[in-house]
Amino acid sequence: MAAHLLYEDFLHFLDTLSARPAWDAWEVYKETYLSRHREVLEAWWEQCMGRPEEVWADRVRGVKVEHYGLLREVVAEGDLKEMAAEAMARCQALLPLSPEPEVYYLVGFFSPDGFAFRVAEEWAIGIGMERLGSLRLVPILLAHEYAHCYRRARGSATSLGERMVEEGFAVELSARAFPERERDEHLLMRPSQVAALEEYEGRLWEAVEPFLGSEDEGVAARVLYGRTEGREWPSRAGVYLGWRAVDKFLASEPQGFDASAAQVLAARGAS
Repeated sequence: MAAHLLYEDFLHFLDTLSARPAWDAWEVYKETYLSRHREVLEAWWEQCMGRPEEVWADRVRGVKVEHYGLLREVVAEGDLKEMAAEAMARCQALLPLSPEPEVYYLVGFFSPDGFAFRVAEEWAIGIGMERLGSLRLVPILLAHEYAHCYRRARGSATSLGERMVEEGFAVELSARAFPERERDEHLLMRPSQVAALEEYEGRLWEAVEPFLGSEDEGVAARVLYGRTEGREWPSRAGVYLGWRAVDKFLASEPQGFDASAAQVLAARGAS
């Protein structure tokens, strides 16, 4: 495994743009950042953003150098390569994966905090540095995405139920890799969110049951992340439910990280 600090060249892009404000930002971006990491950045753009290149260029041309002051402060908080090495070692001890995922710390445009994506046909981990307010959650994000790499290397989840279970396994691996951290951190939620989901867990399962086989992306976005105008689903409710199903399954099948989503959901229903 290697950890790649792509954000350093993004900062170089900002410095160059600041010194030459009359230059075309997209051309500067391509010369100082994109051309040096084209394979990784194009994989990120295609798999995470899924928009035409013209949109990419427009976003670059709209960059405000002053908006990235916090990024410089955040990256000074710790050693990102050391964080990646420790997280991968902890995950490998629990769930060996070969090849070990490469880690890319990059700056995109509204990219996820953490994501698994394919680079040169291998699963890799990306951390969207533009979204981070600190480095505190980076180890957890790395472990979470490691779990996604592990399971996606064995097949893709398509239905809502499968995707919930995949998220549940990712939360559980993070919790086992970093047991010293709080449960709400592994769920990437505030404590009050977790408490509310606990209170209404039974009703949430009743509501989600009819949709477990759905492959509709809109349904997945609503249930997993609460992405809807009406907010009829609490944020990350599906992630929480998936983790609860996995947590229960692993209590009876402690070697069950390779279990299928169907096995996990069946075990939940059998209770």
